[in-house]
Amino acid sequence: MHIVLYKRGRIPIPPRHYGGAERFIYWLGKTLVELGHRVTLIANERSQVPGAELLALDERERNPHAWTRLIPATADIVHLWDYTPVNKPYLFSVGGNGQVGEQFPVNTVFVSRRHAALHGSRHFVYSGVIPGDYRCSASREDYAVFLAKARWKVKNLRGAITVARRAGLELRVIGSRNWPLNLQRLLPPIRGVRYCGSITDEEKQELLSRARCLIFPVRWHEPFGLAVTEALASGAYVAATPYGSLPEIVTPETGVLSTNADELADAVRNPRRFNPQTCRERVVRGGFTALDSARSYLAYYERVLTRGSLVDPGELTPATQPGFVAKQPLPWTD
Repeated sequence: MHIVLYKRGRIPIPPRHYGGAERFIYWLGKTLVELGHRVTLIANERSQVPGAELLALDERERNPHAWTRLIPATADIVHLWDYTPVNKPYLFSVGGNGQVGEQFPVNTVFVSRRHAALHGSRHFVYSGVIPGDYRCSASREDYAVFLAKARWKVKNLRGAITVARRAGLELRVIGSRNWPLNLQRLLPPIRGVRYCGSITDEEKQELLSRARCLIFPVRWHEPFGLAVTEALASGAYVAATPYGSLPEIVTPETGVLSTNADELADAVRNPRRFNPQTCRERVVRGGFTALDSARSYLAYYERVLTRGSLVDPGELTPATQPGFVAKQPLPWTD
């Protein structure tokens, strides 16, 4: 099958720093090539996927439809992360939460079961990782990690700091802004919190490989939570809230889900309940690898090519459910 992957934007594939969607597209494209498919990537000019052809986007082009001229005539299907109508069979992946009542294209796939349900759909594929990209050490160090866009209030950095301080454990924040001259790398922890700023993928993997756990007390319906599977693949258990996809990923053997800071602090304070290898196995055998994702997407590609649509006759087009407000903070108890 000849598959076109399309993602616009200034972040290359794979990203050197932040870029969850771009990192997953890299893993997916690489895996599809390894499975014997022809892959064409239409993306930022600095992008590359082993074995795939890159057709670079012109960042100066203002016509949002101009990129469609790059689609090869031999393409069987176009997989988009930024929707534009195309004259080919297509699949559209949504990684975020929509607005109330927002309509989505017919062939839309979401990133978790709960994410799909909140948007009136049943079609989803988890954003799997390549486990081999993550190291899992049996011996862990005495720090926890927060990994998210720290400036987003719904990611609840404040709550993560509260949990870590009550547990008496240093918190290393990945995803905060870099300080002038990268001073965050030189300063000691501030009241038990070390701000790492935006770091490279290699630095992130090193921190996760030795961390005791990930503290992830989000206050919205997390669509998927790539940080969670990255942490688990690295052997770090998870202390998080039970919102969005998180109950689909985190089991009692791999973490604790609660809206109460004291309960999460207790889990952070007592790591002996959790085994690093069990956490990693949750990803490897739980359906959260890039190979799992590739196989699921291939099934959807075949469905689109044979039936023309993901939506059955009489089924509604995906839309956010009435009353669903993506960024209205969900309950949290300090």
